[in-house]
Order: sequence, then C-alpha cells, then structure tokens
Amino acid sequence: MMTYNEAEAFIKRSYDQVIRLGLSRMEVLLEKLGNPQDQLKFIHVAGTNGKGSVCAMTARILQCAGFQTGLFTSPVISDYREQFQINGEMISEDDFSRLAETVKDACEQMDDPPSEFEKAVALAFLYFAEHMCDLVVLEVGLGGTDDATNVIGTPEVAVIVNIDFDHMGFLGNALTQIAEKKAGIIKEAGTVVTAEQKEEVMTVLQERCAAKHADLIKTSVSQIRVREKSLDGQCLDYEKNSAEGTKCLQKIALSLLGDHQCGNAAVVLEIVDRLRAKGYDISDHAIREGMESVHWPGRFEVVSKDPLVIIDGAHNPDGIHALSHNLKDYCPGEKFVFIVGILKDKDYHEMLKQMLPFADSFVTIAPDNPRAMSADECAYAIRACGFAGEVVVSTDTGQAVSAALRMAKRKGIGACAFGSLYSVGALKSAIKTAIEEERSNG
Repeated sequence: MMTYNEAEAFIKRSYDQVIRLGLSRMEVLLEKLGNPQDQLKFIHVAGTNGKGSVCAMTARILQCAGFQTGLFTSPVISDYREQFQINGEMISEDDFSRLAETVKDACEQMDDPPSEFEKAVALAFLYFAEHMCDLVVLEVGLGGTDDATNVIGTPEVAVIVNIDFDHMGFLGNALTQIAEKKAGIIKEAGTVVTAEQKEEVMTVLQERCAAKHADLIKTSVSQIRVREKSLDGQCLDYEKNSAEGTKCLQKIALSLLGDHQCGNAAVVLEIVDRLRAKGYDISDHAIREGMESVHWPGRFEVVSKDPLVIIDGAHNPDGIHALSHNLKDYCPGEKFVFIVGILKDKDYHEMLKQMLPFADSFVTIAPDNPRAMSADECAYAIRACGFAGEVVVSTDTGQAVSAALRMAKRKGIGACAFGSLYSVGALKSAIKTAIEEERSNG
C-alpha cells in the first residue's frame, strides 16, 4: 500500500494542470469503483459565495441530530484530509492511503486520466459509502452542470446559494450563463432551496425547476433578525411565513460572524425544514447546538483579539463586499494593515478598490497556487488603484505576517488577511507562531 505522502501526491497529481470540466471521466471512474455514490443520500450545494458556510452549518446540525454525516468541501485550508470528514473528523491517513490505492487501480484502467478533483470526489464517495453515512453534505467544486460532484442522482435537497460573477473563463461572462451552469445540479422531481438572488438569476432557477418538475423554495435574509452581535458571535431570531404556517425559532446563537451569514443561516434552516418534511428527525435542540458550535475557518475568522487579527478568504468582488461591510460593522472607523494575495484570474482591481477605504497599509504575498499573482504584481495592482500609502512586498508568508503585525502594533491598529482561500492555512499557522513568539519575548 502507498504511504500517506505517496497517496496524497497521487490524488493531487494532474497530468496537465488544466481544469477539465465534464462528467465522462468521472462516470467511467465511478463505474470501475462500483458506483459508491448510488449508496448515499446527498445535500448538494452550489453557488458563488457561502457554499462552505452553508455546508458546515448543515453538516454540524445533522451531526448534532445523531446522523452519520459526511462532509466534502474544497478548497483545502490546512490539511488535505480536511476535505473528507465524517461527523466533524477528518479521514485517517491509513484510510486515505488505502482508498487512494483503490482509486489508483481504477485510474490505471482508464485511457483518459482523471483530474485531481475527480479523484478526490471518487475517494470521498468510497469513504462515505464504506462508513454507511446517513447523509452527505456535498459542495460543488466549480459551476454545477459539468462539475465532478454532479454525477449523483436527485439529492434530498439541492441548494443554490448566492450567485455572482466568478470563474467567468469557465462559466461565462453573463450572470444568466453562470446561473445556468449552477442550476445544472437541479434534477428531476427534486427539492431545491435557494438564497436570495438577482432577478435574472431567479428566472433561470425557476425555468430549470419547471423543466425538471422540481420544487423551488426561496429564502430571504429578512427571515433572520439579529438580536446582538460582537466579535464573539451573534444571536439571531428566525421567522418564516408560508402556506404551511408561521415558523419561529428565537435566540439562536451562531458562532459565525457577519451579516452575510444571516442569509446563509436562512438557507440552512430551510434545508432542515425540507429534511424534516422528508421524515428526518431533527430537533430544535440539534439546530441550536449545531449553529452555536459550528466552526468554519477563513471566513471573517477572528484568529486573535489582542492584537486584533482577522482572516477572510474573500476572493471575488461579492466576497470582498461582505468583508468590507463586516469591517465597517464590527470595527467602525478602524484602519487595518492588510495582508493580501490574489489569483490572476480574479477581478482584483474591483476587489482592491473596495478595500482601500479601510487600508492603512498593505503587505503583499503570492498564494500557493499556479494561478497566483506574484507579490510584486499584487503591489503594482494596489498602487494602480490609487493607493498612496505603504506597500510592503514579501515572498515569504511568515515574514509577511511578522511585518504586518509589527506595523499594526506600531500604529495601534488591527491586521486583516484576504484575497484567497489558498493562503488561509499558511497564514493562520504563521500568525499563531508570530503571536506566540511575541508573547514569549515579553
């Protein structure tokens, strides 16, 4: 059997480093593996921003309700195995290596080798089927129609979170084109829960549901009222009026921060409602326990309060809009030293412009991704947006964090990292090390 390092290297290996959408390779691979996905029931989640948070909240509630719950998400934050979780626990190195060997044997019988993501999804299906998961919360990787996760049949609930512009090179330059790709996860006679959407997006979803004879349930952030919030968490009330009557749940403690999480929470509570209607026993207590205890790294995450350090994986204009709103809301009037690294294929000019009003200074890095802008390119883009303050270029994440924290301490302000989820793991580790060293040195 392969060692763990060999197994991870095999799964991550792509013969051409090119994203290749389409289901044909995935269908062949799964056929050779015995179609493990057919043994499972899914909550399938697509959209632009909010997928991970909705997946995390939903999975945590299901776990608290007593279900054997699988969770597959991407991208990786810290450990490659974190994509494959059952009841909040990552797959073991031994299980990963053993199942990677099985996937490898199947791949060697194929003329068209699968991509990294396809191999990862196949491994996840094997793992969840082997452990007889009651439900699997499955996050779409890219788009929907041609995403490797879309080989599954009709899920228990298909979920469409906020749809906005991202990955236009793969999904199209018009919002309706992007929506059509995302709507590809809607299957025959399915149950579909959607977040609030722009009118043209909602029209696409409605047309797809009509064509597939699927029920479309719309949620709204207006169903959530914030009682109180701080950097420690927020307390919410939920109220939904429908033909089925009025449903209320008050004083829900939510560990995730930000107004954008209110819309996500409304989606999650509707998912739970739909599952209850299908006969799943999910108590109000499980909802409360799940929402209060959920953890989802890199999404307006306060990693330190003294000094104040925030990490947010916001990597497109809509995500940056949420980040800027949260900074204004939770830290009114504050300026920040920003640690920023962005991928070349993002709308980085728009992203950076939104952050300038909150910027005292910047430290630039390059995310660990082949599509990353160099730290020098990022610095040039910041200055091209009209920023006249200090911009420090760093080729090392640890050095970037140390420099940012020194600058923040000297100026008596906070630090905030944003731009790419691919940087979050390395940044968190470097921030923890830098703060511990500072405290040990007095």
